Amino acid sequence: MEERAGQPRQCAVLASLLLRAGRPVSLSKLVDDVWGDEAPPSAVGSVRTYIYRLRQALAEQSDSSLPLVDGGYLLHIQPDALDLNRFKETAARARQARSAGDLTLAADLLSESLDMWKGAALAGVPGPFAGRQRSVLGELRLACLEEQLACEVERGRYGEAAAELSALLVEHPLRERLCGLLMKALYGAGRQSEALTIYHTTSHLLRQRLGVSPSPELRHVHERILSGRLQLPQGTNRPASGQHPALSQPPAQLPAALPSLVGREKELEQAERLADEAEASSSVAICVVGGMAGVGKTAFATATGHRLAGRFPDGQLFADLHGAGPGAEPRDPAEVLADFLQSLGVQPKAIPETTQARGRMFRDLLAKRRMLVVLDNAWSTDQLKNLLPASPGSMALITSRMQLHALVAAYQALPLILLPLSQADARSFLTRRLGATRTAAEPDAVDRIIRDAARLPLALANFAARAAYRPQMSLASLADEYAPTEHSVLDAFANEEAPVLDVRASIARAYRLLAPQTASPFRTLSA
Repeated sequence: MEERAGQPRQCAVLASLLLRAGRPVSLSKLVDDVWGDEAPPSAVGSVRTYIYRLRQALAEQSDSSLPLVDGGYLLHIQPDALDLNRFKETAARARQARSAGDLTLAADLLSESLDMWKGAALAGVPGPFAGRQRSVLGELRLACLEEQLACEVERGRYGEAAAELSALLVEHPLRERLCGLLMKALYGAGRQSEALTIYHTTSHLLRQRLGVSPSPELRHVHERILSGRLQLPQGTNRPASGQHPALSQPPAQLPAALPSLVGREKELEQAERLADEAEASSSVAICVVGGMAGVGKTAFATATGHRLAGRFPDGQLFADLHGAGPGAEPRDPAEVLADFLQSLGVQPKAIPETTQARGRMFRDLLAKRRMLVVLDNAWSTDQLKNLLPASPGSMALITSRMQLHALVAAYQALPLILLPLSQADARSFLTRRLGATRTAAEPDAVDRIIRDAARLPLALANFAARAAYRPQMSLASLADEYAPTEHSVLDAFANEEAPVLDVRASIARAYRLLAPQTASPFRTLSA
């Protein structure tokens, strides 16, 4: 029958009948399947000729026929005469074997299924129907091949699986299951760095071409490889040499984040991109968040830390370095290191005396781990240099009112400078705090509050806190009550209960740090 299928369009008619076996196919449908919208006047006659020839070929087979039924041509064949049916039946048996835990039988049956393919499905067959079915059948074959290679990975045959998966991923670079299987195979073969590179390449392509992030399943594989906790069958050659065991209780020291962060989407994306690039290039990511007092550096760093926390399965460390806090001197890095070392399981008596020795121990404990270190209110590069992770895969997120040029120059840190909120974002900030009904009722008062607060999140937050405690009072009255005057510009935004949230205290701390030659014109300007 295969040899007598005839010319290409006759093959297209046969394909339409075979893939609809058991259902009548009308003459007009066959014309559409073969020619689509470009059918010539002779198309109906041609199809009838093809049907006649196919009937002649089928007459030689006692179990096949092609009668006209209910206005359509109905192809009768034995189910196992169609290789597609045999393929599906064998693949189904393989899935049953795999579910039962018999990976060897499953792999053999899947190989048998794949051996039925002789090149691409419907190769050389013309027409829109054949084109659509070619894609459907190609997907069936690829899914079967993925299943077979998954069995090979589960059986511990990493090298063979990695070779075939690598070639397949080149053909299908956006197929996440192939990427995940290849990452497992490479990791099992002791090629961890290659597995991570594959993830970053696929992640970049997904974002670039489709505008999406990797699926949760693929991210899970990635995180498990990074932390050395990917579970694979016995015989795995894991790249664990020199790797510290995962902490039984990884530190999670990030302060609580705001329910939502307003107006910082661009900066959040930059921080995420830095983390991605660092993973791809096997380097340490360092981000320095700068900006004036009250602009929301700490809130941004905390929110960013929570957003990135899933990338750092070995934990997150946090320290306030008091570089810009009210009343306190910058913290000694030796004191901060002692806290960090104890968080990483070091007994107090085992902590070295000197800052340099503590720094070396800290970096050694972070080696081969993926951790996020958030250092808030940094004072100087010297204060930071022993607090930074040095091994690839970790990240330091730093906030500072100072311009840490030496840190950016020496460590290639990314500076992210936060500006006051835009008018629209400041309005959204107050709306989220006070409710849409209250802010919509007094738009002029809201604009005045935003202007008086200079669009600074800290000042807006302090005003919103007062307004929240006085819900019966109009925003206009509150704005009058706390309106800045010539002699008390910052009174409206004071916070005696929490000096760290007091705008006056925050600016005063910055003023005390100024050199005399800079402080003098600052005082003159205020007059």
